[in-house]
Amino acid sequence: MKSKYPVLCGSILICELFVVYFAVLTAFGLQVKAAQTLTLGQLLIGASVIAVLAIVGVVMLPRRIGQRRPGVIIGWIVQVLLLASGFVVTSMFFVAALFIALWAVAVYWSARIDREVAARE
Repeated sequence: MKSKYPVLCGSILICELFVVYFAVLTAFGLQVKAAQTLTLGQLLIGASVIAVLAIVGVVMLPRRIGQRRPGVIIGWIVQVLLLASGFVVTSMFFVAALFIALWAVAVYWSARIDREVAARE
């Protein structure tokens, strides 16, 4: 049986890709105080690290019920890095808090749905 992790958790990580790059544009366009010491290249490298980890996290999510893969752990690392981006763009603290809540709910419901489906089998 297919797991629900790729659908629920994967959608959260993919949405974070867009948010991270929009934050780079915001930091560069508004000349945020913390971003003034960083060049556009440095901002893009930081965003790309988060983006690559998010993509790797999506790829590594469990595909079948009962499968153990490191995608969820990588997803939590992405959440921490997104929270840390708040030191460059302050509003990212709020955005990161929302995504952390969404991620926690997605992980919880994915696991719960998978357990219920496995119990019915």
